[in-house]
Amino acid sequence: MSIKKGLIGWLGAFLAFDISILASVMLQQVSLSESIEIAKIASTFLAPPLLLLLSTVIPPNAKASLAFWRLKHALPGHRAFSKYMHSDNRIDDRWLRENIIPLPSTAREQNVEWYRIYRKHHNEGAIQDINKRFLLFRDLATISFLFLIILPLILRATHTEVTVWPIILVFLIQYLMSAIAAQQMGIRLVCTALAIEASKK
Repeated sequence: MSIKKGLIGWLGAFLAFDISILASVMLQQVSLSESIEIAKIASTFLAPPLLLLLSTVIPPNAKASLAFWRLKHALPGHRAFSKYMHSDNRIDDRWLRENIIPLPSTAREQNVEWYRIYRKHHNEGAIQDINKRFLLFRDLATISFLFLIILPLILRATHTEVTVWPIILVFLIQYLMSAIAAQQMGIRLVCTALAIEASKK
């Protein structure tokens, strides 16, 4: 099973949560159990096309910027050797300095070199697990941000008589938590790849 296919189930669960909240707020005559059932059915159909939409329509750089709160050089790979190489005790930074010559200095060079290292070890179980979590939280942050922006506009445009602020608060919290989790997993991915590279002497 590919990483992307593995993410559909998790994204579907989060979508079910989001849709159940929306259904219970917008369809106040529907009970909570009924709104949850509606959410389960809707998320089953929405998760695959939504993941495809995220993968093909929204550029990776845009998703990275939403997750890492940087407009340029958002991914932590851009700071792999200037910052993160020295921040993890698992990494033999001395070995890296002695064997990667010259050590990349610009953000672009650092990301290119880090990606080369990542590709060498991307089949390692630890890297696959962290990468799966990173992609999940990154995509969830993107979905949450889109919901945060689009849904209140739709509710107002359709003159739906609901209080918008609770919905905004739910998606704002979900977005912030997802973005922070994506940041942590992204940094962990960078450090783990460097640690594995330095350990295979």
